[in-house]
Amino acid sequence: MFKIEESVAASEVQENVKTYITHNKGGKWELLKAPETRKNGKSGRCFIEDGCSLHLEIYSHMGQLAPVYSSENAVGLVLGTGNIGKRLTDNNAKKSLYMSRDGGLNWRHIREGSHIYEIGDHGALVIIAKKG
Repeated sequence: MFKIEESVAASEVQENVKTYITHNKGGKWELLKAPETRKNGKSGRCFIEDGCSLHLEIYSHMGQLAPVYSSENAVGLVLGTGNIGKRLTDNNAKKSLYMSRDGGLNWRHIREGSHIYEIGDHGALVIIAKKG
């Protein structure tokens, strides 16, 4: 006989959303290492050992935030909107734009706030615009 489980509240799910990456087709998954410095040059002081990492939006409610984006013509370049902390915060929380040039191994804080973006000329051109 099977036991029917209660559904899980959306708030409980949101409190546990984290971003992981794999570089070997799912053999090993790791949290994203947060940038060591912010755009203003201040130290980020966020270490995976302390439960702190970078979390990116895959999709958001009503398209409020742009999803993670890369292009097969710009190998290694990845752009994403997210936050640094113990988990992905909700859409109303302050987010920033992050960029990786090495396929997600290392990330840079690019801009605060929500932006849209596009990659051109095999990664030589990255266009970023503030999302109103």
